[in-house]
Amino acid sequence: MRGRMMGWEYGIRTKEYNMLPEIMQRLAASLTYSRMYSLEQHTDGFNLLRDDASWPRALEVGLEEANGLDEIADGERYIYCLFHIWGEEGRVWRQQLEGVTNQYSGMFEWFEL
Repeated sequence: MRGRMMGWEYGIRTKEYNMLPEIMQRLAASLTYSRMYSLEQHTDGFNLLRDDASWPRALEVGLEEANGLDEIADGERYIYCLFHIWGEEGRVWRQQLEGVTNQYSGMFEWFEL
């Protein structure tokens, strides 16, 4: 996913790697969106797709391996979040995702990319 920087980019780091699959499912389930969007889940994450061929992806969330980041050591896995939609919708989705990670006191830390 990295390399297509056109939106808000965040990472979520944790040392609790065994929790990543569960958290990924909970993150996807936490999102609320209108019928113009659909959720596409895949092995290591999910995309929130828009019913608009000119701008099909609204949000991409997936597991990544760090490489050349200041915020996390090379080789460590983290959750990558790319918000293609800004404004109120993007802000609400980020709050919903943060709500999930905040339920695990001290286990997950958001950082800006």
